Amino acid sequence: MVVDTSAVLAVFFEEPHGKWAAEQMNRHAGELRMSTVNLAETLILIRDRQPQLADELEERLWTSGLRFVAPDADQARTAATARLTFPLNLGDCFAYALARAENVSIMAVDADFEKLDVPAVTP
Repeated sequence: MVVDTSAVLAVFFEEPHGKWAAEQMNRHAGELRMSTVNLAETLILIRDRQPQLADELEERLWTSGLRFVAPDADQARTAATARLTFPLNLGDCFAYALARAENVSIMAVDADFEKLDVPAVTP
């Protein structure tokens, strides 16, 4: 299962769907992965929103059990097509591309993923 930035941030920032996202991550531990594009997005947003907790939150991210996957050229092409086909931001496009490449679902707290042609796990 691909973990979108929105799910990680919901957990870290104790947002309304944070408990649900944490439960999903625990339930699917060992099979979770994240695009390194989403990793960069997560790191940026952690530093932007919670600079005083950034080091602690980053450590939680590094030790979360997520497998970080760098996109290849095929994923870049899939992400570009997704951007023009679906109303997704850049990070979401790479979560989608990784899910397509690895034939798995996407976990997100963002309803945008429910409109895609890959399975989405949302609250």
